[in-house]
Amino acid sequence: MFIYITFDSNGFITDYKKVETDGYTKVFVLDSWINQFAQYPDKFRYDATNQKLLNPGNLPSVSLNQVSTDVTTLQTQLQSLQSTGTQTDSQLGDLVSNISLVQGKILGQLQEIKTKIATPNNNNNTTSSTATTTAPATNTATNTTDTKTQSTETTVK
Repeated sequence: MFIYITFDSNGFITDYKKVETDGYTKVFVLDSWINQFAQYPDKFRYDATNQKLLNPGNLPSVSLNQVSTDVTTLQTQLQSLQSTGTQTDSQLGDLVSNISLVQGKILGQLQEIKTKIATPNNNNNTTSSTATTTAPATNTATNTTDTKTQSTETTVK
């Protein structure tokens, strides 16, 4: 494909047109270069000695539009992750608060239990009476013998 270019003193392309224009030089662009030239015309040079266009050979393989699309996609994903992170932080804060409340209740109940164990006669009659009634029941045989001995002694006196 033929195009018409202007170039600076170093041979870099400064402008191009598809139609013949005064002051522009006619050059041939290879079909495989057309997309690259359309994106990066200022990277190509014109060799005035050989009267041909030179491809720099180190142009990016990805278009600027593709890079822009990728950056936008990554920004969206980053915002989503930040939002999720904020929600997770909030949920963790709530969880820590709930754990602290439960821990406080458990410690309070443990303190009550310690207090009841340390003072068995204070407001704890049901527990102590159960303990005293169950203890003699296990020694029934011994108590029967002691009772006979006491009754015998009473008679002898």
